[in-house]
Amino acid sequence: MQITRLVLTSLAFLSISLPSSGADDVQFVRRAVEKSTLNQPGTKPFHLKATVAPSFERDKGSNRNGEVEIWWVSPIEWRRDVRCSGFHQVAIVNGGKEWQKNEGDYFPDWLRNIAVVLVEPVPHVDDVLQKIRSANTTTIQGRKHFSWVTMASNGTVHKGIGAGLYVAQNGLLESSSTLGSSAWLREFKDFHGRKAPTKIDAGSPQVTATVLTLEDLGSVPADFFVAPPEPNSDLMRTEIVSEIDLRKNLISGEPVEWPSAKDGPLQGLLCAEIVVDRTGNVRDVGSVLSDNPALSETASKAIWAFHFKPYAVNGQPVQVISTITMAFKTARPPGTESFEAAAAYFERGRKTDFPAAAEKPTPYVLRASFQARTKAGDVEKGAYVDTFKNVEEWRREATIGKSRFVRAQHGEKRYLLAEGPDAPLLRLVLTILEPIPALDTFVESDWRIKRDTLASVPTIRVASGHESEKGEPDPEHFRGYWFDEAGNLIQTYSTSLETRRADFVEFSGVNVARKIQAFNAGKLALLLQVDELSPLGPISDKDFELKGHEWKRQFTAEVR
Repeated sequence: MQITRLVLTSLAFLSISLPSSGADDVQFVRRAVEKSTLNQPGTKPFHLKATVAPSFERDKGSNRNGEVEIWWVSPIEWRRDVRCSGFHQVAIVNGGKEWQKNEGDYFPDWLRNIAVVLVEPVPHVDDVLQKIRSANTTTIQGRKHFSWVTMASNGTVHKGIGAGLYVAQNGLLESSSTLGSSAWLREFKDFHGRKAPTKIDAGSPQVTATVLTLEDLGSVPADFFVAPPEPNSDLMRTEIVSEIDLRKNLISGEPVEWPSAKDGPLQGLLCAEIVVDRTGNVRDVGSVLSDNPALSETASKAIWAFHFKPYAVNGQPVQVISTITMAFKTARPPGTESFEAAAAYFERGRKTDFPAAAEKPTPYVLRASFQARTKAGDVEKGAYVDTFKNVEEWRREATIGKSRFVRAQHGEKRYLLAEGPDAPLLRLVLTILEPIPALDTFVESDWRIKRDTLASVPTIRVASGHESEKGEPDPEHFRGYWFDEAGNLIQTYSTSLETRRADFVEFSGVNVARKIQAFNAGKLALLLQVDELSPLGPISDKDFELKGHEWKRQFTAEVR
């Protein structure tokens, strides 16, 4: 059981990413979205009622409690009642007419988002489907993740904001995150062929919408969907606006006095999603995405202080969702030790420990054996062979029982072959042997660097993710790499999997660990021993080809 859990938990970090296949993925996502969308032609008329409350006890004081009730006949005929402390709206849409009665001058965006997602989990779906055509796709334990980047810009500097959606193994939409809309869907209920979520998590602080009622519409008063005859010119609308256009209305904001930072880059960019009300006041600031998280709190306070002229559409002030992008430049506190960037430690460790990454790599063959528990429950012996001719001709293969996992490259072509029930385990073996992440798979600002000691050995620790005040790593979100003073990687930690590397041997100027132990939750799960490392003899170029198994590397954690 231990090794099984090790493989499953590690797969979340070692997932394979590929470019989207275009039209096929668009149809796949379209079907997933349509299954959970109530607000579309063909849906049976319904009555829906939901409550909204903070998801966590720690956020009970956020005052994010509300109710949403919807009576729906078609996409152009419906009535909605939304309320929370300080705001109440009744909205009627009938044909080309819309009417609202609003009590309160600001529609809180956490509630607006929930009210929309309850019946339309992916607003502006056509725009999202256009993104799917070129999105990166990742399959993680049967779930398919589509991701892309939306650029934020103040007109001078640009910073990307991640967006995407998950489709579960059963074909249902699991989550969607775009500018102006974000939600996780769960506990689906069948409604005349639609799969409507009855629990929706969204926002920060996070709220959970709980659907109490989803039923056929039934009888309503004859004038229930008829807007009152008096004109309603003061409709409360929310629009997504480019930052450049919003900044044209900026009255006050910036420059910012940045505090010193003991860790992370001293110069970089940050951005955040914001909501501005109809008077021009900032009413919500999302999580700050920063090249140095130490400056996020300062940035958030500065953004809250921004003020704009009211933003108008067709002459009417509207609420606005946009971004704020800023550049920062700071310094280290006096007396603080300055470390190199995480990328520098990773690249030095890669060139120090792995013969394929040496400055002038020598062709070699490396053979190793390992013991691990297979899916059948038996502890078996497996084999690993790394055949390296040059940076464009190499093959890595792990086998155990009737399973094998192979990666190879011949010229510009890369290959991947996975077969047998224990292919995920074998894939993990390849990663354990070369665990340092590729530089194009992480953000420098995610990493913290400090001095540490392991078994009396002075080290530099490069880590990201959460850990307790006592320094205990969060099993699901912590990654750590420990390098000795010579630059050798001697220990790693990722998603509850710890590896220890020892018994180094020199080969062509590189120190290779001959013994690697992998522990899951403190228990030995895999033991690997390098049996041979020698210069490469004659070999055919065909050994680096896997016809029919071409593969394109993109945003995977491994370099090879």
